[in-house]
Amino acid sequence: MADIPQRETDIGPPHYDKMIPPVIKANYGKWKYHKGLKPGVMVHVAESGDKVFTVRAASPRLVGTDFIRQLSDLADKYCDGYLRFTTRNNVEFLLSDEGKVEPLLKDLEAAKLPVGGMNNSIS
Repeated sequence: MADIPQRETDIGPPHYDKMIPPVIKANYGKWKYHKGLKPGVMVHVAESGDKVFTVRAASPRLVGTDFIRQLSDLADKYCDGYLRFTTRNNVEFLLSDEGKVEPLLKDLEAAKLPVGGMNNSIS
């Protein structure tokens, strides 16, 4: 019987590993520790020394396309397009460059999106 190539369909979501940042993919399962830097900001450190900074912002839970576009623009500007939604519908921006954390926080403040929901802060 001939090998039949697997075809992609539009049924179901794509596999998650196609949508995670390269630094997370490279260090998958090899994280040493994480710690909160300030409310809503966390750093994850891998065994290799790579770091990923997470900035968590609140969302209004029910959102429209303009809000999604606003988040996408921030993700493109600061995170190479990577973000994720938590189970509580907050949004987490995943940054590999520590220098972009403060400018992102300023843009989130300008957009009136509260940052927090990690460690000893309330979502």
